[in-house]
Amino acid sequence: MKSKAKKSNGKKEGVAEPPFVLVTSDSNRNYAHAFTAVAKLFEGRKNVLVLAGAGQSVSCGIPDFRSRGSGLYSNLDTQELGLTHPEDLFDYEVFCEDPAPFYKFAKNLYFPTGDKRVEPSDSHRFLALLQKKGMLLRVYTQNIDGLEQVAGVSPKKIVYSHGSLQWATCLKCKTRVSAADIEQSILEGTVPRCEQLTAKVDSPPKSSRPESARIRKRARPEPLSKQTHCGGVLKPGVTFFGESLHGNVKRSLEADREKADALIVIGTSLSVAPMSHVIDYLRPNIPRILINRNVVRPPMSNFEEDSESDDEDEDFRKDYVFDAHLLGFCDDVTRALVKEMTGTPNDEKGKLLSCLEDDDELYDIEEWDSLTLPRDRVFLFPGASRGDDISEYSYREIAHCDECAKLITGTVRKCVQCFDYDLCEALLSDALKKAP
Repeated sequence: MKSKAKKSNGKKEGVAEPPFVLVTSDSNRNYAHAFTAVAKLFEGRKNVLVLAGAGQSVSCGIPDFRSRGSGLYSNLDTQELGLTHPEDLFDYEVFCEDPAPFYKFAKNLYFPTGDKRVEPSDSHRFLALLQKKGMLLRVYTQNIDGLEQVAGVSPKKIVYSHGSLQWATCLKCKTRVSAADIEQSILEGTVPRCEQLTAKVDSPPKSSRPESARIRKRARPEPLSKQTHCGGVLKPGVTFFGESLHGNVKRSLEADREKADALIVIGTSLSVAPMSHVIDYLRPNIPRILINRNVVRPPMSNFEEDSESDDEDEDFRKDYVFDAHLLGFCDDVTRALVKEMTGTPNDEKGKLLSCLEDDDELYDIEEWDSLTLPRDRVFLFPGASRGDDISEYSYREIAHCDECAKLITGTVRKCVQCFDYDLCEALLSDALKKAP
């Protein structure tokens, strides 16, 4: 059963209410009117939750993971690294077995633009603007570059959903070090080892002569103790496939669930669990805005609704997930949004899909004919693409039982009230037997 959403004390004046209609009549079916309606979805919002991904940093010179031709996985030389699949670069079991392939490639992750310093994009600055205007609740970023903070977003407002390259942890003694401590190994392409000093105790040398009773009465020499380096492999602070999310991600999402009054998904295909389930976890009666080059169709649950469930618990969206699909390069879209939200003349080249004409200079109408979304909710900006339709991606989920910690190979049983709490069949059966 889904948990109940807390009731609000009446409707807030000036705040858009579901179903968040953008075009109300044929007379206002145009880009300018509809995009103004998108900006108005944020009016009165004080707790905007953001899910950010690699597409936000592409303009900074950092490639995303899955774009064909330009993405990291497309350009990864698996043969040279000795990997079977590109995704193995971030596979926990593969790393533990042999960390060398990762560190052979790591320089490209830590220094994607060489010696040139990476600067945040307009999309990162858009998040800082939301914070400045008192609208930002939290940024859950799947990025590991830390550019949200460089752009001015407070560390307290950022949750690194997939960890960060800013630190590394010893797999042996769990000591944490900064990225600067392993920089030399990164540049050389070698595996960094933990230099934490540990005490190693050696027993005193034994004599070959038989021990007499008189000698036994004397004080025995203390064991010899000397310090040595731990020597364990240092793993970057990134969450690999096969690892559970850091507990802070779960705690923050569970705390933010009832607070969030709007959702922005920017620069991510949401193709990796459990972050792909965040939309389904949040309340459905808040506006959802997608900013991405292509359409995103995250997996949505099909829970049977409780007969006593309230309208606020039910999703009014039947054939779409987002109330506005702003498709294109993230920077172009966010610049247009900022202008609209701040009252600046908006000269960005946006189009409302329902008004797209056959002879449009920027967009091929035939390319979008088969799109099965409400066309009054789809906006096209430079970079909008159907070629990388997310429907062609497979969603990857590796789950561990939160009770026995073992990898779940069969059906994953999820708690619908908690975020990313999974049980294996055996533990679920035990829990049901103990239930009153």
